[in-house]
Amino acid sequence: MTRIVQAGNTVVPGLLALEQLGFVVTVIRDSSGERISARNGDVVCEADDPIAVLGLARLLEIRGDDWRATDAEIDAAFARHALDK
Repeated sequence: MTRIVQAGNTVVPGLLALEQLGFVVTVIRDSSGERISARNGDVVCEADDPIAVLGLARLLEIRGDDWRATDAEIDAAFARHALDK
C-alpha cells in the first residue's frame, strides 16, 4: 500500500510533476496573496498550491473541456459519498 498526504514535502514533487506534464509553472504574487499558475498551450490551471494545480491538470486530462459535473453526476456523487449539499 502506498499512502501520500498533502504536506510541505509534496510541494516540490508537485512542481516537478507539472513540469514533466509539459506545464510552465509560475508563482503569481499580488495583493490577494500568492498562487501557482501552470500553463501548457492554451490550458491554464491556477490554485493556492502545486498539488491543487496538479489536481486541476489531471481533472482536465481525465474529463476534458467538459470537466463540469452534470446535475445527475452531482446528485449521484453526493449520495454515493454521503456528502451534504
